[in-house]
Amino acid sequence: MVVSRRIGGQAPYLSCFLRRLETQGLAAPTDRDPPARLPPDWVGMELEDCWLDLGQDGDQALAERLALSRDAGLGFVELAGDWPAPAAEHGFMLLVGGAPAPGSAAWQLLDALAPQPGCWLNCGPPHSARFCQRVFAALRHQGLSALPTPDGSPHPLDWEKTLQTQWLIAEKLRQLAEDYLSSQIGRAPPYPSPLPDEVRHFAANLARGILLTLPEKATLREWAERIDAVLQQRG
Repeated sequence: MVVSRRIGGQAPYLSCFLRRLETQGLAAPTDRDPPARLPPDWVGMELEDCWLDLGQDGDQALAERLALSRDAGLGFVELAGDWPAPAAEHGFMLLVGGAPAPGSAAWQLLDALAPQPGCWLNCGPPHSARFCQRVFAALRHQGLSALPTPDGSPHPLDWEKTLQTQWLIAEKLRQLAEDYLSSQIGRAPPYPSPLPDEVRHFAANLARGILLTLPEKATLREWAERIDAVLQQRG
């Protein structure tokens, strides 16, 4: 199958993406290059009807690309995730913001890049994929940092220090959730029932779940202070 596309920008993972597409039989046309309608330094793939954004910068830069793409009459699909080189063989874990229409060229590219067709997460509108990636990265960091460095000897788990780190991560997750709901949804929960359409997507549910799960800020601060006092007593 041939899908017309133009590669934009420079990033180490772009070659891995291209290799994955080729191994999945999704080749680019060899007789012509599609004309560029967007800045050449953007990182991603320009298709006939949309821009597949692979940038790993901030929200403001993403918003600017989104606006320029729409001004050019192109759809916009945001991709976020960790893209190691071995994924070129096994498929990439893709977080998608602004999922394309089923059967479109962009949809076919996502299916080819993923481990299996359909095995990519539709997070919601643009900006939602970045939010989900930040949350997952924080949770992964917490899970790995709680484990002691293996040295061949048994070590007791420092529960107080582990809990202290968890409270710090919890507060960062709260900040991420509040920022996403305020900046992208425009209002904070609680929401009326039935839910408004703008909060009926995975990222918004993830943000709401974080806020519902965590205790009130004052309670969380009190718990953190108690744990800190215990650690100080232990020296």
